[in-house]
Amino acid sequence: MATRAHIPLLAALSALAAGSASAKVYVQWKPRASFLAGFNDNVLLDGSGADGFGQTRPGIRLDLFGEHQFHLDLDCQAGIGRLLHPDRFALNGGAFATSEQCIVHYRDHWSPRTSSHVLLRSTYAQDPFAISGLGLLLRAGQTQVFSTGLSAEVDHAVSPRAQWRFGFDSQVLAFGSNDPGNGAVFTPSIGYAYRTSPYDNLSLTAREQLFYSFGATPAEGSGLPGVPGGILTQAHGVQLGWERRLRPWATLKASGGPLYVTGQNGGLFSPTAKLEIESITPRLAARLIVSHDLIIGAFRAGAIVGDLAEVGTLVTVGDFMCGLRAGVYRNSDLHSQFTAVGPAGYSGEVSLDYRIGREWTLGLAGLRDARLNDTNVGPQVDRDVVQLRLTWERFRPF
Repeated sequence: MATRAHIPLLAALSALAAGSASAKVYVQWKPRASFLAGFNDNVLLDGSGADGFGQTRPGIRLDLFGEHQFHLDLDCQAGIGRLLHPDRFALNGGAFATSEQCIVHYRDHWSPRTSSHVLLRSTYAQDPFAISGLGLLLRAGQTQVFSTGLSAEVDHAVSPRAQWRFGFDSQVLAFGSNDPGNGAVFTPSIGYAYRTSPYDNLSLTAREQLFYSFGATPAEGSGLPGVPGGILTQAHGVQLGWERRLRPWATLKASGGPLYVTGQNGGLFSPTAKLEIESITPRLAARLIVSHDLIIGAFRAGAIVGDLAEVGTLVTVGDFMCGLRAGVYRNSDLHSQFTAVGPAGYSGEVSLDYRIGREWTLGLAGLRDARLNDTNVGPQVDRDVVQLRLTWERFRPF
């Protein structure tokens, strides 16, 4: 439901943008639907049992085009599933793998020197594949996740080589009523970038992170800590960045710098670093990312240290498409980030799809989520899922 609340606002924003440009806006839309069946060996993510499931997931993609390189695309889908044996689990009416997702991408050039880019991704998911892609180390019993991420940037060129970058990023995570992990992080930033060669860009960025908690008072005997509401932690940082175009289809981005943390568990410095390599061609897309930064997680609201190493690739050969994703994740407290390992886990996903004609695709996918340590928790949150899917998408947009 929370996902749908964004749609009227986005429609109003697109109309405003189109009106301000005083230009025609062209609309295209394509419907699609997926039918899925599979097996989950840890339905409630607490080690209580396995079952088969089925799911139906209709969706639609809407594209708006206009002058000044204006483009807004809205991609939404909603699904509901059901277990084969719902009586074995404490689920309302047997509903399982319910999910809603909306992705909004907006680009526009306000003037020859000023451009903007906005990406909004909002997801409510019980579907294991959707949850696994978020890279969270979940507690036992956390089977539903509401996640909303916003990334916005305005670039203003001040010379043929230099530009100012004004950015705002945010992420909201919620895991159910009164969960101590319900929280958000808001990150405004300002940076200056300079192109030193046709292939290289250097940037210096100042950013502020505000870690917010929605507050939680878990019931006695649950074993979960209470969390106060409001802003818990602030992080003030400066980052030096380097971007290099390795090939016309491949880029490398590296950034890092110090953070000074105040508020709850504050009063100390923490480093941040990130390396990202991305390559996109008509037949192969690949991405590698390694990072060390302050994030929000599933255990409790507020700032924690998150380490991430993830690789993903998508290969197309004729009518076949193969996907692979593998990642290792680690969470830690600020004070012990270099003295204790903290919770660590990994996630892997593989898929193979075959295109049947122009509009139909038949696919098979499998995933595994597991812990690398915390052996007392591992058997509860380890999960293996396989899925068979049939997808229809209209070839020509309306």
